[in-house]
Amino acid sequence: MSETLDQLTARCERLELLYQVSQVIHSTIEPEAALALILRQAVRLTAATSGSIALTNPTTGFLEIQAAHGLPPQASQLRLRLGEGLTGWVARTGQPARVADVHADPRYIMVRPDVRSELAVPLEVAGEVRGVINVDADRPDAFRAGDQELLSELARMAADVIHNTWLYQQLRHKAQLFESLISVGQTINSTLSLDEAL
Repeated sequence: MSETLDQLTARCERLELLYQVSQVIHSTIEPEAALALILRQAVRLTAATSGSIALTNPTTGFLEIQAAHGLPPQASQLRLRLGEGLTGWVARTGQPARVADVHADPRYIMVRPDVRSELAVPLEVAGEVRGVINVDADRPDAFRAGDQELLSELARMAADVIHNTWLYQQLRHKAQLFESLISVGQTINSTLSLDEAL
């Protein structure tokens, strides 16, 4: 009976945390700010030391870090192919990776020398893996199944936010294009000279 009560209590706490996070990450429509908020919450909720959100660049096909927390500044320059490193493996397979000792995993690529364990989950946007949320810890075996569930839930919420921010950015870009077309149309209509209009 106490196991069931403990499980229910843990589930209730997790749901409360996710609700609080949803309030925070829905507070902005700017993609960079949304990703930074999501990552800070992921690091906080999993008691991680550092973390990153890497998204696939549609032009190059490389995974590029879009948000980082607790990583050295040069980490933002890291580019990974799909399948490269733990992050690339998660992006390619669409499966989470929870590694108790990164030094024992041949997929691991070191970004910070103190990292001992890592948890990475895929970030699916509109049914397609578009990136990875990654958290690291300086202690071995730092992440449990509950942390993985929590990070996966957060990734689902993040995917919705990212999708919505991308849609918003696309609409904003289209609005700017229409404004330019209207401005050009008004300029053309206001001139009497064909040479000026051209």
